[in-house]
Amino acid sequence: MDHISSDSTFAPTGEVEITDVPDGRVVYQASRDKVHYLNPTAIIVFELCGAGQSVGGVADFLKDAYGLDAPPTEAVKTCIRSLLDEDLLRPSTP
Repeated sequence: MDHISSDSTFAPTGEVEITDVPDGRVVYQASRDKVHYLNPTAIIVFELCGAGQSVGGVADFLKDAYGLDAPPTEAVKTCIRSLLDEDLLRPSTP
């Protein structure tokens, strides 16, 4: 997906098991027998996308959570692209 707008929404691609580890979480995809390590920010992005938040909503949440001056929209888009590449997220259908 080349273009991700602030209004774009995404959803998990399937069932995963999430386990806490130091400095992040491990996400296991049974359907692909694959393990992914997500840092604390990436897991927030993944979980908020799974809860139906838009890219802009995720960026606003991170701005408030980390006390940033502006929403980290481009960083959120980069993270989502990585999660899409790893087949952890898919675009939501309207």
